[in-house]
Amino acid sequence: MRMITTLFPTALATMPLMGCASTVKPDLAHDTFPEAQAELRAALEKIIHDAETANVEGLREVHLKSDKFTKFGGGEVYERMNYAECVESETAAVTSVEEYSSEAKDLKIDVFGDVAVMTYYPQRVVKKDGKILRYSARQSLVFLKTRNGWKIVHEHQSPKR
Repeated sequence: MRMITTLFPTALATMPLMGCASTVKPDLAHDTFPEAQAELRAALEKIIHDAETANVEGLREVHLKSDKFTKFGGGEVYERMNYAECVESETAAVTSVEEYSSEAKDLKIDVFGDVAVMTYYPQRVVKKDGKILRYSARQSLVFLKTRNGWKIVHEHQSPKR
């Protein structure tokens, strides 16, 4: 019994140390997080599909509905937008065209734990008023992993020159 009373406190004292020794923290600056990259790639594919099919609800759903959301848009809107302004702008854009297609060129996804930065060059073809318009841009999306999946917290688009 005396041995148990001596070993038990010692075992309890060393348990937290064993837990710390076996926990390896990820290197946020260098680890690639391939599972998260795959999730984000799928999220981008869904965003493109939702834009091409004018699924406004799907586009709304991928953005973080928060005062912390910001967007610097392309096109004619260069001022910083909040969530409501972004949704209004994107709704107007996808519902005002006859056809829309987009492809993400040179996609780069950098994951930093629960935050990720995605950059790419969207190649878009739009048919509006019977005219076909083609354009390229530079796009940056910043995502936050939430309990409801990855959500865009900031986006920036500018023309590719």
